[in-house]
Amino acid sequence: MEALIRPEFGLTFWTITCFVLLVLVLSKTAWKPLMHAVEERERAIKHDRHSAETARAEAEKLKADLEERMKSFKAELNARAEEARQAARKETDLLLAEARRAAAVIVETATKEIETQKAEAARGLREKVAELSVLAAERILLKQIDHRANTELAARYLGELEKERPEMRLENN
Repeated sequence: MEALIRPEFGLTFWTITCFVLLVLVLSKTAWKPLMHAVEERERAIKHDRHSAETARAEAEKLKADLEERMKSFKAELNARAEEARQAARKETDLLLAEARRAAAVIVETATKEIETQKAEAARGLREKVAELSVLAAERILLKQIDHRANTELAARYLGELEKERPEMRLENN
């Protein structure tokens, strides 16, 4: 072990000579192909890295384009939905207006019919009252006056009664 700690000149010379010869032989035979393989690997890595960066940039561009298209689709969808809502509101308003008009016509018709029926009922009631008055008067007078004269008398009496007391009027004019 002492020989390793204190190197001898011969051992050092041959060690350095062997090392230089090994480097010369390797540089002539293996160094160029090894360096060529390393350079090829480095070029391939650079090419792959460039391709990956290009693909990433293209993917980001596609992503941005898709996001922009999605935004435009959403905006178009919202616009169409709003148009549909407005059309539905207009249609609802038209239907409500038509229903109100139809209801007003029905109410007006019913009011006219009620007024007509009321007038007919008042006329009928007036005729019945006149007839009953005539019959009562006939019984009271014990047939001293004929039937036609009694009807005229009752009509005249009802006319006078309506003039004197308007609240007693049977027919609405």
